[in-house]
Amino acid sequence: MVYKQVKIQSVQPRDVEKLLHIGRQTFYEAFGPPHNSEENITNYLNEKITLNNIVKEINNPKSKFYFAIINKEIAGYIKINFDYAQTEPINDNSMEIERIYVLKEFQGKKIGQLFLEYTVKIAKQKEIDFIWLGVWEKNIDAIRFYKRNDFKQFDTHQFLLGTDLQTDIIMKLEL
Repeated sequence: MVYKQVKIQSVQPRDVEKLLHIGRQTFYEAFGPPHNSEENITNYLNEKITLNNIVKEINNPKSKFYFAIINKEIAGYIKINFDYAQTEPINDNSMEIERIYVLKEFQGKKIGQLFLEYTVKIAKQKEIDFIWLGVWEKNIDAIRFYKRNDFKQFDTHQFLLGTDLQTDIIMKLEL
């Protein structure tokens, strides 16, 4: 079933607890065992996806978070970055999708597609040259999804998950 009543809603500072909860849950669902060790996931969550970090991120004027809401329930979220908030110095007129996560129970419902279309709309309004993102090289489903949406690989970078050094594929969509 594809949800037709998905609402994209800007995340506000008052939503930090909700964002923290869904951020931790979706990251664990996506990258927890058997993909990575429990220890590495727990360490990462406790170091990176914390209330303090979420507050800093949400208060950065060059980062924007959006929830996907279905029947008043948060189904997923996306984080986009502009200018100096981007995690890599790719291009002055680019936009990064740093995170795009959907709760496991809502996956396959076209929410990721809706987030991507919403992001493209924002980028075109801001006259951005291209959108880029990093995706774990072992996340084959996500890589396929981005390729179906005309993203092309142009680089890689290293990502430390706990004690495990991993590789992200850097992809971009020319606008």
